[in-house]
Order: sequence, then C-alpha cells, then structure tokens
Amino acid sequence: MASSADQLFVSDENYILVDICANLVNKKFNRDLESVIQRAKDAGVKKMIVLGTSLHSTKEALRLTRMHPGTVYCTAGIHPHDAKSWGDDDEALEVLRSVASNPECVAIGECGLDFSKDFSSPECQIQVLEKQRLKLW
Repeated sequence: MASSADQLFVSDENYILVDICANLVNKKFNRDLESVIQRAKDAGVKKMIVLGTSLHSTKEALRLTRMHPGTVYCTAGIHPHDAKSWGDDDEALEVLRSVASNPECVAIGECGLDFSKDFSSPECQIQVLEKQRLKLW
C-alpha cells in the first residue's frame, strides 16, 4: 500500500503544487533567491504565494510577483508580530490598498491575533487587526 507521501508525487494533471506560505522576502534569501525559486520549480512547485507580514514585506512581495509573473503571487497584510510597525494609518492603509488592488495579490493576510509571543502588545494587535478589517478596495 502506498503511503500518502508516495501519493504526493503521483502526477495528476488535475492538480498542481502551490506553496501557500513562501517567505521569500526574508533577508536570508537575499543572496540566492533566484536559485530558491528555481529549486522549487524543479521540485514541481507551479505557484508560490509570498506573504505580506509588514508594510515593507507586502511591497517586496508585490515586487517579486513582477519578477516572476505567473509563478509568484502575493498577499497584503500585517502579521500580529509586526503590528507595532503599523505607523501612520493613512500611509499604512494606502500601501495595503495599493498592493491589494493588483491582480497578483490573491489574498489579504497575514493578519490576526497572536498573544503567544510579545513582539507586539495585545492592544496594538487588536487595533491593527481592526484597521485591516476596513475596506481595502
């Protein structure tokens, strides 16, 4: 009997592999980003979704979609750990709206609440989550 891991590699033209959490804007990929993307493609990954976790990473994620059209897509959002980086309401919402209005942006996120670590206070996380619930487009 084949294991589920073996079945993962069975080719089926009705399915494609999508990396839904490609953290490609992390600085550890600065030197070899292109080879990381190529290795993913070589392994059968057809699409990658790069998560926006801060205003900066949201803009960077969109930039990557332009460098790899048809393969890399992005999200726009502020992760709870990065809530303290929100800054000016008008500027932050404009960045999120701008990125979200692009066809390469396929979701709003990463956003929510995470009180397990204290990167941003619970009060700050709640405020930023409420602001991200505003109509972005």
